Amino acid sequence: MKVDSRSRWHYRIQSGVFLLLFLVLLVLVAWLSTRYSLTLDLSNNQRNSLSTESSRMLEAVDKPLKITLFVSPLNERRVLLETLFQRYQRLQDKIDFRSLNPDLYPELLRQHDIRYDGEVLIEYGGQSEKLSQVDESAVSNAIQRLLRQGDRWLVFLQGHGEPSPFGDANHDYSQLATRLASNGFRIETLNLMQSGDIPDNTSVLVLASPRVELLPGEIERLQDFIEAGGNLLWLADPQQFTGGLALIADQIGVSFLPGIVVDPGSRLMGLDRIDFALVGEYPRHPVTLNLASMSLFPQALAIDFFGDDSWQQQVFLQSAPRSWNETGDMRKALARGDNADEVSGPFTLGMTLARSLQSDAGKLQEQRIAVVGDADFLSNRYLGNGSNQDIGLNLLNWLSHDDQLIAISPRPAPDTQLDLSPLQQLLIAITFLLLLPLGLIACGLVIWLKRRKR
Repeated sequence: MKVDSRSRWHYRIQSGVFLLLFLVLLVLVAWLSTRYSLTLDLSNNQRNSLSTESSRMLEAVDKPLKITLFVSPLNERRVLLETLFQRYQRLQDKIDFRSLNPDLYPELLRQHDIRYDGEVLIEYGGQSEKLSQVDESAVSNAIQRLLRQGDRWLVFLQGHGEPSPFGDANHDYSQLATRLASNGFRIETLNLMQSGDIPDNTSVLVLASPRVELLPGEIERLQDFIEAGGNLLWLADPQQFTGGLALIADQIGVSFLPGIVVDPGSRLMGLDRIDFALVGEYPRHPVTLNLASMSLFPQALAIDFFGDDSWQQQVFLQSAPRSWNETGDMRKALARGDNADEVSGPFTLGMTLARSLQSDAGKLQEQRIAVVGDADFLSNRYLGNGSNQDIGLNLLNWLSHDDQLIAISPRPAPDTQLDLSPLQQLLIAITFLLLLPLGLIACGLVIWLKRRKR
């Protein structure tokens, strides 16, 4: 075909139009990339994406949520933290995220009491949360606490020698109360002899091992509270005064075995005594769903349930099979079965009870009660042992019907290490240390011989 000047002009026009359309397409794609994002997570277990629980929780955000990360350029976790918050921002456009160098904003540090490099401030609806330990679980739970509607009042019964949520003694609960307050709970104490009634807005009533007999009128108030569907946390131990509390136990259908649960395995933790119950494996329950470490219960009681079918009973703490209930003198040498009323474990150390009740307004509501055979595991002295603190926080979240605060947990990373059998290791060693070098040497000799013959 003969190409004349007219044909060349046609080709040039076609090429120009194609180039122009191609540039327009590139500009359009670039513009769309600023408006819409597409992320594909190919990692094992989708650990580089937010969990289903976090994604569902973000759907409830209906107002601007501000996240400020105070991290220096030299912080080795800076990129990881910024990437984490960008995942939240991609799923919820109402999130305003910014990363600030704390050295350049001293006034913000003073205003919000920021003390650590990598600390995060989350603000929503006039409330704020600060996090120094940052992962998906901590961030999602903090946002969930800010989204929580209404106050959660935890009322601690006082006036009978119970541990105080505001006391600093070893047996008190001030460290637990501080953590609960940071999680959005409102802490209050109640003396029934002074107030006379349990407040209607009580989310959870905490009854922690009274050392003095409760008056008959106080027992009646507790019974009325339970009958009306109130949520109760009963922390029992051998030192509690059980006179009137026996009526409460009968009402909910629980009893306590005689003696103290002892566990010879407690010596594994360096303890020179065995009147501690160790829990290393947890029955499946929302309270213990994500626990991975051991928990410690000093001088605990074993619990039994004999209630009716109206209660849905679940065990969430159980002692080891090697344990037993020691009923003899703890100051003497202890042996399993040296007393007639001693039996072998495992024992129930913690159980939850739930039932459906109809409120005065005609709505169906769920009542929740938890009984733990130890009041010391949440005290200032033992709170930091193993999973004790996590159990206490999860338990109170469950009792106040905030189960979603327990379910959000960081995803495991199953592909961060390579496990090889001895045979596989041997094959790899032979391949790379023997066969591959010999193969390269052989190739070199063949090439050298061919060149020599030329």
